[in-house]
Amino acid sequence: MPLSATQLAYILRTYVLDRRKPFLASLKLTYRCNLRCRQCPFYSLPAPDLTFGQAIAIIDRLYARGDRILIFEGGEPFLWRDGPYRIHDLITYARRSFFSTGVTSNGTLPLDVPSDVVWVSIDGLRDTHNALRGAPIFDPVIANVRASRHPRLLVHVTVNSVNAAEIPRLLEYLAGLFRGITLQFYYPYNGRDDLFLDFERRERLLDEVIRLKHAGLPIQNSTAALQALKHNRWTCRDSLIDNANPDGRISQGCYLKGRADIDCSRCGFSPHTEISLACRGNLQAILAGLRIFL
Repeated sequence: MPLSATQLAYILRTYVLDRRKPFLASLKLTYRCNLRCRQCPFYSLPAPDLTFGQAIAIIDRLYARGDRILIFEGGEPFLWRDGPYRIHDLITYARRSFFSTGVTSNGTLPLDVPSDVVWVSIDGLRDTHNALRGAPIFDPVIANVRASRHPRLLVHVTVNSVNAAEIPRLLEYLAGLFRGITLQFYYPYNGRDDLFLDFERRERLLDEVIRLKHAGLPIQNSTAALQALKHNRWTCRDSLIDNANPDGRISQGCYLKGRADIDCSRCGFSPHTEISLACRGNLQAILAGLRIFL
């Protein structure tokens, strides 16, 4: 869906001339999850699920704050329920106003949602993925992916020290299943460094990822963002990001704020890289955002 004239005018007015409002929001409906993944710090956090009314109120607040892209997250967001309401109802409501909506899922449940984008998180080939996720879920997830008819089904890969060696083979495999691939790097939440990939290996791997992208694999990260991630030589515009939590709090800025210790030198959050570059006028990052969301 191309940008309308109204949407384009809003982006130019708000993020080129003003530059203070957030644009991309994540909404964690629940911390509950049906997995216990090694790389995730959220499933053990205490917080009740949002009610339908609370979630609608947060969606309205995010829009009023300036956000125009909304991503539903968890935990596992497909587990969210409030009586007869499911995540489908929240997405339908949000699509009335936001430019684009997305969902990130572990893929263990059917992927039949009306969002503009669906990401499935896959972090390795069968044995590696199962080990990182703590359960033998690889084959059921792939079955759900094959059964999905969603028009914009993407896969999101979090690179870490365990899966780094097989990432090129994984990307080639995933290219046959998904419309596109996005990557980010594991962040060592609160000092848990065993999964952190050192920058020497990160640089070598990113060179290979860029080669595969130029060879035709549907890697959606821009080359500019992949280059910037090698040594984190980019300026973060974290004011562009809003994060909403199951307790109703909204924070503007770094994804880690209120969730973990912040060490910018170890950042691997490619969406922040991409949006920061885009709002500094980088054409590759702008086009990457349009391809993914619009």
